[in-house]
Amino acid sequence: MNEGLYNAVFCYGENMVDPFEQTAVDFDRIISDMRLVGYDINSLNIVHQIMLEQLDALLKIKGRIIEATMNLENRDDHCREKYGLSFKDIDALDPQHDIEWDIKSGKVIFFLSHEAMHKEEAYFTLFKKSFDAFTAKTGFQYMSFKI
Repeated sequence: MNEGLYNAVFCYGENMVDPFEQTAVDFDRIISDMRLVGYDINSLNIVHQIMLEQLDALLKIKGRIIEATMNLENRDDHCREKYGLSFKDIDALDPQHDIEWDIKSGKVIFFLSHEAMHKEEAYFTLFKKSFDAFTAKTGFQYMSFKI
């Protein structure tokens, strides 16, 4: 990678910091995908692309659960037993709108929007394994604003 591209991708603000220091993703594929659709190659857009892939994964998990249980007569009981949440609570989770992200102090953080903070327990009940795998792979940190 040339120095100009490195600076465009891995530097943020006045200080040279690497918000992706612990990230183990396929940057070549991500940058290639971003170029195909004309996105500027910068730290925030790369975070955006990585987070979009995570949100897609969460939506697929939710979609598989909804599809498998929607026609069950006792779907609420089944979902509570198997997933720890009612069908209605699972259906109310909306990762695309509930989860936000930013780069602060050279770290990538993701968090629930103010309007979705009341769903935090449900998110961690249903998606804890996915969140743990995502934070381990990316080094991104979940931040709770719940008081």
